[in-house]
Amino acid sequence: MKLIHLTDTHLVAPGRSLYGIDPAARLRAAVRHIVAQHADAAACVLTGDLTHWGDDAAYAVLRDCLRPLPMPVLPLIGNHDDRARFRAAFPQVPVDAGGFVQWVHDTPEGRLLLLDTVMRGDEPGRKSAGYFGGGRLDWLRAQLDAARADGVAVFLFMHHPPFGVGLRAFDDINLNSQDALQFAALLRRDDHIRHLFFGHVHRPISGSWHGIAFSTLPATAHQSALDFHADVDWFSHESPAYGVALITPEQVTVHVCDFLYAGPLLDPASERRDAPPPEHG
Repeated sequence: MKLIHLTDTHLVAPGRSLYGIDPAARLRAAVRHIVAQHADAAACVLTGDLTHWGDDAAYAVLRDCLRPLPMPVLPLIGNHDDRARFRAAFPQVPVDAGGFVQWVHDTPEGRLLLLDTVMRGDEPGRKSAGYFGGGRLDWLRAQLDAARADGVAVFLFMHHPPFGVGLRAFDDINLNSQDALQFAALLRRDDHIRHLFFGHVHRPISGSWHGIAFSTLPATAHQSALDFHADVDWFSHESPAYGVALITPEQVTVHVCDFLYAGPLLDPASERRDAPPPEHG
């Protein structure tokens, strides 16, 4: 089974740019590439920060950008999004009993649990950080119990990572410490969680956490500079990308696709050890 992972599209209203780029043009390029190369994917998941300012015009652009995708499209929200405006723009996306944008999507290789880690209006703390209160942990516990009872594998998707990644600026605004501790305690008891996908960080990162494999990607918009010492998140124009996850009962493989690469494709047969040196002059 093939899954497409997009993250941090950061769309703005038509006619505006963001950090010197056009996020919509980049997303459209990614969608064209996905349609050409991966129309057989079982689903395309977007892990939040769909827009930069959470405005209605940007969500309208998002709907238009995603329209060509032939597979089910599963968008989550991030800290740059507005939950109410997102729900108005995407009324078909399920929510839980508390109104959070989280739901279950079954696939041939397992169950996708799509989580909402965005602050509610009445929660104290930093708006950019992740939160998982308001009954969300109970919802996740019930879904994990159901998956175990059904004997199906679980794949988790969320915007904020529930742990640090070694970048100071982001480790201050990942899932807040109290919710992260409860989240970790819940996941540690499950051995059928096969992979955790997240966004937020704008970098290609992979590893394992409490025995759970995880991965995240460059944004389709701007990137975060790889600086382990800075307290400020410096942005860069490094290449955008999307992820292609290939899933079998035995393995999860995540490829990072630089969809804007327009350089040459080189034939390895063109280089021979016995080839004469090139002439100069």
